[in-house]
Amino acid sequence: MSYEHYIICGGVSPSLSSECETTSVRFQLYGSDNETKLTLRINDLHRQMYQNVSGRFRDLLDIATYVYAADQVVRRGKKDVETLGSYWRRDLNFFIPVRDLDFWASENVIDCLAETVGFLSDDQYRFNFFKIPKENSFQNLFNFNEEGSIFGFPEEVVMFSGGLDSLGGAIEETVVEKRRVVLVNHRSTQKLDKRYQKLREKLDKKCENNLPTHIRVTVNKKKWMNQEPTQRSRSFLYMALGATIAEMLGKSRIRFYENGVISLNLPICAQVVGSKATRTTHPRVSRGFENLLTLVSDRPFQVENPFRWITKGEVVEKIAKAGCAELITDSISCTHTWEMNNHASHCGYCSQCIDRRIAIISKQLEQHDPLSQYGIDLFTESRSKRDYMNEDKILFANYLERANQVIKIEDEMQFLKVYPEISRALPYMGGDVGRSLQLCFDLYRRHSHEVNSAVDTMLGAHLQAIRQRTIPADALLRIIYESNLPTSDPVILSKTEEMPENIFRRRGGAWQVRYQGKSDFTVLPRKGADYIHQLLSSPNERISATQIVCGAAADYCGHLLSAKQAIDDGLISSGNPLLEALGDISDWEAVRQYRDEVQRLAGELERAKSENNNIEVDEIEEEQHLILQKISEAVGLGGRLNQARDKKRNIRNALRNNINRVIAKISETDSALADHLTSSIAFGNSPEYRSKVPVTWVLSPIIND
Repeated sequence: MSYEHYIICGGVSPSLSSECETTSVRFQLYGSDNETKLTLRINDLHRQMYQNVSGRFRDLLDIATYVYAADQVVRRGKKDVETLGSYWRRDLNFFIPVRDLDFWASENVIDCLAETVGFLSDDQYRFNFFKIPKENSFQNLFNFNEEGSIFGFPEEVVMFSGGLDSLGGAIEETVVEKRRVVLVNHRSTQKLDKRYQKLREKLDKKCENNLPTHIRVTVNKKKWMNQEPTQRSRSFLYMALGATIAEMLGKSRIRFYENGVISLNLPICAQVVGSKATRTTHPRVSRGFENLLTLVSDRPFQVENPFRWITKGEVVEKIAKAGCAELITDSISCTHTWEMNNHASHCGYCSQCIDRRIAIISKQLEQHDPLSQYGIDLFTESRSKRDYMNEDKILFANYLERANQVIKIEDEMQFLKVYPEISRALPYMGGDVGRSLQLCFDLYRRHSHEVNSAVDTMLGAHLQAIRQRTIPADALLRIIYESNLPTSDPVILSKTEEMPENIFRRRGGAWQVRYQGKSDFTVLPRKGADYIHQLLSSPNERISATQIVCGAAADYCGHLLSAKQAIDDGLISSGNPLLEALGDISDWEAVRQYRDEVQRLAGELERAKSENNNIEVDEIEEEQHLILQKISEAVGLGGRLNQARDKKRNIRNALRNNINRVIAKISETDSALADHLTSSIAFGNSPEYRSKVPVTWVLSPIIND
């Protein structure tokens, strides 16, 4: 569910109902100053670099500015986990005047624009374009600056936010590779100006014979427009600015520098879904930007992230090896810029601050990133001082737990199953898909070792204080040391988002499990877990073994169809390593039909049972068995459903064995739950879950979009 909002730009007058007008917002980029005015300024451009650009690029800048402004004006809904998908996303309808109406109104351009920006911010976008009523001078956007010299003509256009990753990229380009570059910086607040200037001066000293050209871009808007802080569409504006400058220089490439873990951005935990997880340089977004810029410029255009395969810790290492470690102090990673003051430039608890501290500590460069510039030390300080930070505490705890989970994953295919979201990125990485998957797995394993290394360092540094309990009980070091399960200790759970006592639900590709209010833990994908989930879903009800196995097969067909949708058709072949491990699939339409048929039969079975028609029940179960056999033969589920070729008795035995294997695995973490399942699940022709003491299970999946 989403709420429709109407963004009316540049003075156009669409026909809207009075009801739609109540959810409309108006912006203008040109004309007299009023409450709807936005001001885009590109500063510090040398006049000799200036070249007028096509109307399409000017339109792109207008569109990106309007999208950026709307992103901050239109509030998102509730943030609670259970309703996040329903209320967080927005339905945004734009009405924008453009210079090249035929181009922007074409179906392929609108589709590319809406799909790319929609995935970037995880909202629904609709664009309606109109002919611009009056042309405005492009030069009005520029504040030219003739100070300084240009050493040759720029070779690259690099996006430079002033954070650690972009600093590493600027150093790589100018100090290491000695390229002549333009650094494009977009600042959303003037609070950053002094620190950026200091960083700029230090960087320039490192490459005195190869000075970069700095271009600063600002978007000024009225205070009432600052309502929503997430700003997930910011990189769309950033991209449009960089591409326009590249166009003026006759270049067909821009570069974002962002470490691969942030770029791929696999979910840390249930709270980090949808727009709450940044997708600035996600491969799918970069590909979308490339496609859009190729259309706008009418020639191939590249959007690159040279740091795609390295961690933030490895970025920090690069900075130090280049002899630029002292620049780290003046870089700014924090997303909570509104909390910045003269004493602390970083809040210390947002996701970017967490990434930064982990990277710095793991590479033993803390002398260049003093703790004094953080508002809080999330490792050693109590959350009770700042109750509004509970959500970020939970995020950090899950961040640590994910590192532990990734290290336990044995290979890249298991990694894909635990984090199926990676399938969203693989089609857009170019090259061999299997190789890309292996690189992603290696990247996350290295990052996990960095996280654990940083935690071990902090535990060692504060071990005496932990032992003497002078560190607060709800500080993360105490939680980690005393529970060894930071994601599960009740002390860090938000009062408004308490975890249910009994959980058995899908979370990504794995299962999240909790029993009697104890620590939750993860069960990796196994057939037996699917079977247990079906039994828990229908307590005190006998279900035939064939029906349970058939239901699991239908779910698996759905998984394959989702994989098909996420992977380009050109990548689907028997030689694709992703699908080889799942089994060869020759006919996707057959897979869809098998899934639909299983679902239809499930409905027929319920009807027959309600009518006490035992003869029809037997007939439907026999038909289910035949469908299951067809699925096994045609889909080839990598051994998951080999029992489909056996007799019904063997299916029952295989179901029991698979469930018992999962129970044995659960017993390693929670023996009480294992005992409960053993005593409550009855096998036979029609297995049943019947608890002596009623247990309320939360079974609905957490979906990481």
